[in-house]
Amino acid sequence: MNKLKYYRKLNKLTQKNVANYLHINQPNYANIENNKVKLNFDYANLLATLYNVKVSDLINDNTSIITITKKEFQIISNIKNIVDNKKIKN
Repeated sequence: MNKLKYYRKLNKLTQKNVANYLHINQPNYANIENNKVKLNFDYANLLATLYNVKVSDLINDNTSIITITKKEFQIISNIKNIVDNKKIKN
């Protein structure tokens, strides 16, 4: 069982419940849960909030991939650089 399905069942939710939470239809969510469609960054964040877990907890090592935009990657890189620079100064 993949992690998206695991957390959905752990929280006693249906695919329809989760799809409604994400503002998509159930077949589209089923495709995400069954790894037919990549889990995007926005949905990953929403699901992590719904299940009260970290985004990294939702990722299966070999089956789920989170995609981010170039702009999101740049933001993450900038934050990492800021954090790394603070560590050096301290």
